[in-house]
Amino acid sequence: MRFSEEEMVNALVALRANEKPVYGFFAAFFALIPAVSMYFLFADMGGALYIMFAIPPAMVGFAARFVGRSYKFKHRLPVGCLGVLVHLIGCYLLSLNPFLYLMAPVAFVISASVAKVKLERVHIWALDQEEMGKINTNKALD
Repeated sequence: MRFSEEEMVNALVALRANEKPVYGFFAAFFALIPAVSMYFLFADMGGALYIMFAIPPAMVGFAARFVGRSYKFKHRLPVGCLGVLVHLIGCYLLSLNPFLYLMAPVAFVISASVAKVKLERVHIWALDQEEMGKINTNKALD
């Protein structure tokens, strides 16, 4: 299925208008509080499965996704760093095995990948066409 140039330009303009990476960062920053409180819940349970350590970075990523609606990786890098921060804080608070500190890159990937907004097909095509230089969003549409 092929989209017209006007559809792709309109999709890119709408995608960029909805993207707010600064708001996404602040939402992820404010999501640190409930994410760290999850580690207190794990401590109160008496232990945690390793898969449970994916929940707090995912919470940070979901908050950034909901508010920031970012699709570029460079805008999701700070969110990934906050996911690592919440993982390291949780490991320190629970006095866990030092092996779990090495799982920080996994927390980064989880929070950065969860923070990405799901793109529709027209957005994917428009981004590819813009990257190749076939469409330009700076010119005015007639």
